[in-house]
Amino acid sequence: MTAPARLTLQTYGQTDRGLMRSDNEDGLLVDPAKGVFAVADGLGGLPEGAMASEVAIEVLGEWAAQLNPGTVVDFAPVFARINEEVCKRGREISSDLGIGTTLTAVHVVGDRLDVGHIGDTALVVFKPGQWHQLTSDHTMAQEMLNQLNPGENAYIPDYFNHTLTRCLGQLGKVKTDTFTARIEPGDRLLICSDGVSKTMTMDEVHTLILAANSPKSFVRRLIALANERGGPDNTTAIAIFAESA
Repeated sequence: MTAPARLTLQTYGQTDRGLMRSDNEDGLLVDPAKGVFAVADGLGGLPEGAMASEVAIEVLGEWAAQLNPGTVVDFAPVFARINEEVCKRGREISSDLGIGTTLTAVHVVGDRLDVGHIGDTALVVFKPGQWHQLTSDHTMAQEMLNQLNPGENAYIPDYFNHTLTRCLGQLGKVKTDTFTARIEPGDRLLICSDGVSKTMTMDEVHTLILAANSPKSFVRRLIALANERGGPDNTTAIAIFAESA
């Protein structure tokens, strides 16, 4: 059996309101000591999107603070707990509409990623010559694409790209995508809100992240580029650079 790769991580996260929104409804958690990183994006079509993402990050942070080093994480019960709290807060704010948020969370131990995901925030891994989005967007557009046969095309309205089929805070029970992945020295990870995909392609992000000399310089350039292109939404990004220990 091959021993797990020993890696060191460089990390940096930042959120920005953008130029077109009056509030920042994104949230993030960067906890290198516990190896827990997350991005949440509150639903703008519901009341208090900022509060929804804040509650999600707050509950996740409290959980992470109690996490023992080296623990294998199943995010399903964690997300269920977060969903309960977001639902509770939503009932207090608006009994008819409630509140809602997406959440993509990652726990890193050695070369292993434990991932939990709901919504259209994303986790992407970049390598020289290739990139791959590890999470699936829970949107109407992606649902339509999933139903197509190979070679088929379909007209998908643009707003379907931002119409969620799953989120935290709207239903008593939630279906959380959970999985484990492996990373290698040289891999560069991005957890981001959809403010990134609204202003640039992942091919552009691929070029930027491989050229960056640090997670901080990359994230700052990413946010600056989003704002140079109009800043239509809040933009939040966490970069994780994995290197040999």
